[in-house]
Amino acid sequence: MNSNEIVDNFLNFLDVPKRENDINFLNDLIKSHQLKVRWENLTKILDYERGYATGDYIPPIEKYYDRIMNHGYGGTCWTISIGCHWLLKQLGFDVHYLYMDPGHLCLRVNLEQPYYVDLGFGAPLFQAYPLHESFVANDNRETFEYTVSTDSIKIIRNPGPAKTLNTNPVTIEEMLPIIKSSNNWNSSFALKDIMIFGYVENVPTSLTNHTLKQYFPTHKSEQELSGEELEYWITNRFHMNYELYKAAVEIFNRSRTNTD
Repeated sequence: MNSNEIVDNFLNFLDVPKRENDINFLNDLIKSHQLKVRWENLTKILDYERGYATGDYIPPIEKYYDRIMNHGYGGTCWTISIGCHWLLKQLGFDVHYLYMDPGHLCLRVNLEQPYYVDLGFGAPLFQAYPLHESFVANDNRETFEYTVSTDSIKIIRNPGPAKTLNTNPVTIEEMLPIIKSSNNWNSSFALKDIMIFGYVENVPTSLTNHTLKQYFPTHKSEQELSGEELEYWITNRFHMNYELYKAAVEIFNRSRTNTD
């Protein structure tokens, strides 16, 4: 499949028609992507062994989009940001990578002004935000504070960690040591548990190992899933390929045993 076919198929998957590159088109892409593409570390685990052998932990664009459109997956910030950068570049947007310390990749899109775009954070960010303006975003799950000062941009998530955004564009080549570090089984947050986050019927929903959490307007639901319930949620609610899930869990269990 060539690049144009991938773009057309993915826009069809998002149900967002191609049109003029303005803030409205960008925001429609962002909102649909957030609702339809999972944040998950299963594909990171599936890519680990090839990455360890070759030094290239990022899947080819064709595989990345195939996993989204045909298997219900997505990725972590690294793969999602790289995939979105590729898509926006193909569509003709002026897009650049930004690094958030510690350990997060997001995007800068220049239109009439520079915008902060972040699709790989599992955060309630359903639009592009002016890069140099403070804002607060929230949903039933969390509050996300983006605070601009004279010398830095601070991001505080409640609940969650604080990070600092550098507004100067970076290259993937500069990020390679950090990408490699994010694949270290002894230290990487993204390899501590099996994790999935997405929107199930527009409800923020997370699955960490067997613990399912849903964040409704009036309450949070939490339950431990049996093996049968887990398979049901993976296949029928998250709409993810269960064979890929099992393959990732097998690698995860083997790798964690070797590091513990």
